[in-house]
Amino acid sequence: MMKALVAALAFVAVSPAWAQSYARMVVIVPKPGQAEAFEKGYERHLQWHKGVQDPWTWYGWTFVLGNRINRFMDGTFGHAAADFDAAVQPAADAADNNVNVVPYADFVSHGIYQRMDAMSAGEPLPDASPFLNLTTYHIRPGQEAAFEQAVARARGTARQTWYRLQAGGEAPQYVLMRAVASFGAAATLGTPYTLSGLVDRVDNELLRYRPNLSYRP
Repeated sequence: MMKALVAALAFVAVSPAWAQSYARMVVIVPKPGQAEAFEKGYERHLQWHKGVQDPWTWYGWTFVLGNRINRFMDGTFGHAAADFDAAVQPAADAADNNVNVVPYADFVSHGIYQRMDAMSAGEPLPDASPFLNLTTYHIRPGQEAAFEQAVARARGTARQTWYRLQAGGEAPQYVLMRAVASFGAAATLGTPYTLSGLVDRVDNELLRYRPNLSYRP
């Protein structure tokens, strides 16, 4: 019994850096003909974060498969909810965004998510893997608990991290993240957990990690 308990806990072990469970994810669309200008402006904005010694990590990706192709997503992960009231110099951050990013792109979504460790397995994602598979589940209202329990029972040991939308979009919504080593490897992933009676719609997308559009303190 003790060995079984230890094995179960290993599925959801969380490193100290990821001890907190909230995330912000933002989707940005470059204006027509402004993709290169947006990337350069965003790089300048990340230099602002570096200059003020922002302690948060910001990951950046470009959608390469799915309905949001060529859009950009950034996100910061592993926070306590209260952290979002203590971001570094928010007024100056917004001002720099207005100079370097807003002229070249539109912010189209911004959500706060909670990491669901009981549904997840392995070290939390995201990381700096070359690609990230993002599978978004739109759940029938009132079926959240049943969905979470069904995934927890079926998850296995393959590395995966689940997030539940808390604010900022169509709910109930869950996001599954899986690291992908190559574009070709994405072809073998498929879409797991298409649970009849619980799920209204599933969006399966692939994102390419952008080291030059990411910030790690």
